Amino acid sequence: MSRKQKITVSLTIAALVAGIAFFWIDWSSTRQDLDLTRTELAGTQATLESKENELSATKDELLVTKNQLQSTKDYLLNAEAELQTTKDHLLNVEAELLATKTRLSAIQTDALHLHNPAFEEVTDFLREDKTDSNKYVEDEYICSHFARDVNNNAESQGIRCAYIDLRFPQLGHAIVAFDTVDEGIVYFDAVTDERVKPVIGKEYWQCIEPRPGYYYTKPPYDDTIEDIIIIW
Repeated sequence: MSRKQKITVSLTIAALVAGIAFFWIDWSSTRQDLDLTRTELAGTQATLESKENELSATKDELLVTKNQLQSTKDYLLNAEAELQTTKDHLLNVEAELLATKTRLSAIQTDALHLHNPAFEEVTDFLREDKTDSNKYVEDEYICSHFARDVNNNAESQGIRCAYIDLRFPQLGHAIVAFDTVDEGIVYFDAVTDERVKPVIGKEYWQCIEPRPGYYYTKPPYDDTIEDIIIIW
């Protein structure tokens, strides 16, 4: 081999070595770039997964919030319905109060129309009134019921009448009274329509003016009048 050929071979080998070295360096650099890219991709994937988890958590929170909003909406609807019911009830109560006020006003107006009668008007009324013909029933229809009915019947005819509660030591008795324009206050036993002149400290049976043909004797209980309560 000539010197020239040797030089050529040496140059060729050097060129090949240089090429291989360059290729190796380029491949090594490319591999490093690929590893770096792979690492970056892994980081990006982890970031994406984290974001995906955050989005999933946010979605769950939004679902919970949506449910809470729906519950709040339902509660508000129920509250609104209850408020409407309460409003309607208050309107009914207001209407009832107005009606009651009207009735009370009418009662007061009627009360102003009641008049104190003359004694003769009282006796005429009692003669026409049939309450005394009612049957006395122990514990069911007694003196207080007689007095109540006479009182109501008198006032229905415009006659002012009082309910009288007589207090005895252990019992009591109910009668009626009229403030007459000519004889003052006169009392009557509503059970018999007999006139009574009650006096505190006196026995009731002695205060009655019996009807013709009737008389009274002392009862088995103490009927001494201890108090006279007048209710107009």
